[in-house]
Amino acid sequence: MTTHPEAGDVVDPDDAPTTIAVADRPGATVPTDHTPLAEALRDPAVPVRGLTVRQPWAAAITHLDKRVENRSRVTTYTGLLLIHAAKKTDTGAMRDAPADLPGLTERGTVLAVARLTGCHPHTRCAGRCSTWSDPDRWHWQLTDVTALRQPVPATGALQLWTPPDGLRQQIADALPAS
Repeated sequence: MTTHPEAGDVVDPDDAPTTIAVADRPGATVPTDHTPLAEALRDPAVPVRGLTVRQPWAAAITHLDKRVENRSRVTTYTGLLLIHAAKKTDTGAMRDAPADLPGLTERGTVLAVARLTGCHPHTRCAGRCSTWSDPDRWHWQLTDVTALRQPVPATGALQLWTPPDGLRQQIADALPAS
């Protein structure tokens, strides 16, 4: 028997969860085995896109519980998504961001890999889908966010972009150890 580090419950090792809770993302879980994700990133047949996000929002996706990205446009893409910290910031939001938020000072780097699972207009949920949702925006739904061990420099774009194979390899190499 071992003690679960988050809940203090005693857990039989054979019944141990396949995910672990992350202290700086309340309620969030990340897979403990990143091998399938690394393999997908290395496979050129698997679609992967990048999304450039201004800070502090890129860090909030990566290290907090921000699982909705607010956009002015709809997307039909679903699948693996690189979270790229833009070179420019949201100046107003930066004033309110916690100074100790990991990744907050990163610019022009990929911070995480997520899965984009869907997109809906604000009118469908009236903001109830997330405390992070903004009115009059499309809510891009994110899951399975995995922070990289270290940020990887990359050039982003204004819309969804396709990362080159070399960058995909670097991202796969920067995933947390399994």
